[in-house]
Formats: sequence, structure tokens, C-alpha cells
Amino acid sequence: MRLRRDRPGRRRRRNLLLALLVVVALLDGATLAGAAVMHARRLERVTGTNAVTAPAVEPERRTGAFTVELEYAALFSAEGHRVASEVAWDDDWFFQDATTYNSELAHTCAVLSAVANAESSYYQQGSDSPAYAEHAFAALGFDEVCTASYRYRSEVLDEVLGVLDGTDVVAYTLATKRVRSSETGAEKELCVVAVRGSYGSEWLSNIKIESAEDAGGDSDHLGFTLAAQEIVADLEERAAALEPGVERAYLFCGHSRGGAVANLLASYVDTVGALATAEDVRAYTFAAPNCTSSADARASAYDNIFNVLNPSDLVPRLPLSSWGYERYGRDVWLPGEGDASFAALEGAMRESYLNSMGTECPAGPGDRAVVDRFASRIGERVSSFDELVSPAGLLELVGACAEVDVARLLASHFPNTYVAWLDALRVTESTR
Repeated sequence: MRLRRDRPGRRRRRNLLLALLVVVALLDGATLAGAAVMHARRLERVTGTNAVTAPAVEPERRTGAFTVELEYAALFSAEGHRVASEVAWDDDWFFQDATTYNSELAHTCAVLSAVANAESSYYQQGSDSPAYAEHAFAALGFDEVCTASYRYRSEVLDEVLGVLDGTDVVAYTLATKRVRSSETGAEKELCVVAVRGSYGSEWLSNIKIESAEDAGGDSDHLGFTLAAQEIVADLEERAAALEPGVERAYLFCGHSRGGAVANLLASYVDTVGALATAEDVRAYTFAAPNCTSSADARASAYDNIFNVLNPSDLVPRLPLSSWGYERYGRDVWLPGEGDASFAALEGAMRESYLNSMGTECPAGPGDRAVVDRFASRIGERVSSFDELVSPAGLLELVGACAEVDVARLLASHFPNTYVAWLDALRVTESTR
């Protein structure tokens, strides 16, 4: 009997089938291995093991009014450059009218928001990054600083888990100190919450927004709300542990997603009043997107919330106000091209940016017009957020993005662009 030879075509098909089976086997093995790794990480989270230990930093016991330099890491700074900003602090601020905008406090909060973003690097295995938040608040005289929420929320593996589990988490720095009025001698327990901006899988949470038509047109952004609720629960637990009769004051800040969460935090405390009265609540947010469709978002009850916004930044325009979205409190716009103050302050802003970042600010004067055209095009062709996430709406969005340099526009969204503008404004005010 003669052996039958395989024809070339049959041999190729067999080899292709074998290769396919090998790939399937490898993928299946990788899936199983990946599932095992994820399960192990979930167990570590539950048991609190295999995570970077929180740092211990000795506070510097500063009180009253002073200035101090805070160091932090920043994206797009010059390689090897030490990023630092000088900020002011005054305990008396927290005995003054919370509804009066304080440019010095705004600048300090902008830097603290950048510090909150930088803290993530410390909580990555093998990192030699300093604990920026602990050092910053210690330099400001805070005797308790907690960054526990960064654990299991700063590693790549944890971000993958966030995608798989669909969680709406947030990382934040919580710091407390006793402040005293130089005029009356009154004291308060001040709690500052600096919320980290978008990180890893948290970007998915940013698009979990309720429709403006939901709940009778009175709803908050779902992803930001779920993140804010975690912080509220933490604050309530801490408040319950305080001595009876201790007066409390709160300061909330954050950039981008962190700003939106801080905005909702302050609105909750203002409305509920269980943690403190509105007179003892302050919020300074930066680059915060619109986060509510509440008809009362601009009510005087939220006048202690200040949203600092760059007119050349696209993020604060979204979701569009024409779709029914707002922020709680009052918007404070930085100078933009066309404003009388822009030409007078642009040079000081760029000098501040260069000094802190070690490189030129990439944002350009014409960015404001580009952002205006982008928002106008989307608003004219898409009537709601629900329509935006439809196939036709997404095509419009892609088309609008194709006409702009998105990477360049993001320069106006950088935390240090905001810090530089606020630095220029406060220096100008101090010389008047």
C-alpha cells in the first residue's frame, strides 16, 4: 500500500489550523492566568496586603500667616527639572466670609490640586517618588495627612481591575489642622480635601453622566457622584469621632475630574449641613467639567464654591451648557485672548510657567477661538448628550476633533497652566 501524500493546499490548511489552535490555547492560558492574577489582587485589596505603605512625615507646626514653597511632580515639565511653587497661607482666611473670592487661597488650592495628582507615583511598587502630598501639607502646618485612598488605586493592575469591575473610585488627600483667628482667638478644626484628577480607568467614570432629562432635569453626574459619596462617608466617620462642640471648617479642591468631585462634595455639605454650616465650607475647583443639571446649581446657597476656568480649555465646556449642564457655585474665568487683562498678564503667566516647569508654556493665544468654534459646532449639530453618544453624534464628535489639534488644546487644561495664570493674577493684585 502506498502512503498518500498531502497536497500543498491541504498541508497549508492543516498548519493554519494547528497555528490557530496554538493561539487559542495560549490566549486561553493567558486568560486563565490573568483571571488568577486579578483574583489574587482582589484578595490583596480585601486583606490590605501587598500595597505601598503610607509615609510618615513630621509636621512643621506652622500657624498664622506665612509663605512656603511646595514641591511636586508635573507632566510635561522639563526633564530633570524640579517643579515647585511658592504659596501663601493664612489661618485667618477661615474666619472670613466664605462667599468672597480669595485669589491667594485660589492659587494655593491650584497648587494643592497639582500635588494631589503627583501623589499617585509614590503609591506605585518600586517607585522612588517622594510623598508629595504629605510633605506639602506638613509644610503648611497640618498635623494629620491621610492618603490611604491612593492604595490599590495607583498601580496599573488596579486600573485594569477598575475597568473590569466598573468601579467609580477616586483618590484624595485629606489633611486636618487646628486654625486660630488672630483677631478673636476663636479656633476651628479645618479639614482640607484635595481630590486627584482623572487617572487610568477613572476616565471611564467620566462619561457616566446622567441625562439632563432624568429625574425632572435635576440630576448630578453619576460617575462623579459615586466618587464623591465615598469621600462624604469618610468625612462623616471622622466628624463623628471629634469631640462634641468642636467647630469644623472644610476646604475642597481639585483639578478636572478632581474639581468636579470637589464641586459636588461642597454642594452636598452646603445642602445637607450635617458636617458644617455653609459659612464654614469653601471650595476652589479648577478646570472642572459641567457636573449637574440641577436647576438650583447657581443658587446663592452655593456662593462659597468657586470654579476657576480657562476660556481656552475645552474640558470646562463639556457637557455643553446648551444641553442643560452646569456646575454648582460661581465660575471665575481666567484671562483669555480678547479680554483687556490678557495682554497685560500673558507675559507674567508665561514667566511663572517657565520658572515652575523649566520649559515654555505650549498654550497659545488663539486656542480660545479654536475652543469656541469646537463647542459651537457640536452645540449646533448635536442637541443632547444622549445624541452625542449615538453613532451619528460620535461621527460629529470625530469630525470636530479632526479639525483641531487636541494635544495642543490640552496644554490649556494642564494644572500648571492654571497655576501660572493664578500666580500672575495674584502678583498683579499684590502690586496695586
